[in-house]
Amino acid sequence: MTYIQTFSSAFAFSATTIAFCFCSTFGLAILYRLFLHPLSHIPGPFLARITSLHLYTICFLGIECRVLEEYHRRFKAPVLRIAPNAVSISDGAALHPIYIAGGGFPKAARYENFKVGGHDTIFSSRDTAYRDLRAKAVAPLFAMSRVRAAGCESGLMRQCVTRFVERLQVEKARAIESSPKAAKVDVLGLTYRLMMDSVTGYLFNHVYGALEEQPVSPKPAKAPVSADSKPNKMSALPFIFAIVEAGRFSLLPNWLFSTINVIAGRLFPDQEFHSSLDRVRKFAEKVTNEADPTTDDSYQSRLLAAGVAKPETIIQCMAVMFAGTDSTAVKLVTIIFHLVQNPRIQKRLEKELHEFDEDPGTDPQSIPYLRAVVKEGLRLGMANPARFSRTTPPGGFEIQGIHIPGGTDVGLAPYTLHHNPEVFPGPFEFHPERWLDENKDEERRPGRPSREMERDLVPFSVGLRTCIARNLATHELFVATKALVESGVLQGASTCTTTIELEEYFNVGIKDHKLEVQWYP
Repeated sequence: MTYIQTFSSAFAFSATTIAFCFCSTFGLAILYRLFLHPLSHIPGPFLARITSLHLYTICFLGIECRVLEEYHRRFKAPVLRIAPNAVSISDGAALHPIYIAGGGFPKAARYENFKVGGHDTIFSSRDTAYRDLRAKAVAPLFAMSRVRAAGCESGLMRQCVTRFVERLQVEKARAIESSPKAAKVDVLGLTYRLMMDSVTGYLFNHVYGALEEQPVSPKPAKAPVSADSKPNKMSALPFIFAIVEAGRFSLLPNWLFSTINVIAGRLFPDQEFHSSLDRVRKFAEKVTNEADPTTDDSYQSRLLAAGVAKPETIIQCMAVMFAGTDSTAVKLVTIIFHLVQNPRIQKRLEKELHEFDEDPGTDPQSIPYLRAVVKEGLRLGMANPARFSRTTPPGGFEIQGIHIPGGTDVGLAPYTLHHNPEVFPGPFEFHPERWLDENKDEERRPGRPSREMERDLVPFSVGLRTCIARNLATHELFVATKALVESGVLQGASTCTTTIELEEYFNVGIKDHKLEVQWYP
């Protein structure tokens, strides 16, 4: 036998051996995960039980929430295995042990992928001590009494809302003049502008100026315009949308997430994103460098006074600019969409607001039907629809008689809770009456809210890690919704789509990053 023949035979034997070992190992891993794994007693789709690729794929495609909701129904399982070591729960009774009792379970590894500029933030940190120092420093800014003052007639929040309504009226007039058929306005772009100005003005004492960017001319320009000059193109939007889109990969291990991020940045450089990031960073640097911790009472000043270094304070400011803008803009545009689709609701709300107008000092949150409209908007307008992932403690925990072992990635998704027909009959319908203490005409959907409804409404998460800015965000929705309806700017409008098409990443995206309403001349 020649040397070449000997080498070829040895190589073939080695390749066969390697292939056999690989297949055997892979097969044994599958058998272990199906029959011997600590989660093998929990039902779930076959692929999900043997590999995390199934969960990664539906997350990447932006369909994670609807797919998991369908699996919960198909398997008739309130506890569902969605990956070899991950579980989704649809029973709201699990909210207390997972997120509230004893401070809740620790955040899962997914949150490592939400750092900004390599830094943890108040919103993403898994380190309780790290978060507590910073959250306690800025918490007084979110006190309800202070937030209400900003929403009063002379408050900054009200000023931003007034400018927002004016801008919508101008864009409506411009669209009607430029279109002989249907005048369309991207209300999502405008809600982003409002929330960016409101959150920066309120927290930093400096308004970003989004509502003043790119003034709208009364007539459409004859010359072609660039992407940056589109009427609803806010300079910070590419920065915001990049963070939203990164949610596609948020379930990946951090090392793989970081690698993909670096490779994608080199292969597909995005000048628009970098320009936007630079604009946001310069604004955050400006407000931080000008802050005086001894005299100012602002977000950045409080962080500096607590001993947070300037470079990190800049990152924290950028993080709150994203979180305070994106989430509330999506919630507000959801309310606008459904008010436009439901003239009956809009008319009832207008009538109630007129009745309360006699007392200008009325707190918007005390107006019953307005409160019902906003709560229904919070139910359907989930800025974070996916699971709030946590890691079970070493001893595990039990729900509905099912033991979930320690070290398991576990969580409840607002999407699943908010669309549970047993708690919210007609879950995909915008029905504010479900939140009122009235019970008339609809046997299928009684108006009186149940304890389960109140428990399962989690637009800002729950427990110690609930959104620190929930008071600010909620009041912004009340003030803006009230002003929109009172102005009459939405009258006669119709939606351009029958539903809001969501991309179900950790931070929800709206398809094509726009949501238009239209008026017919």
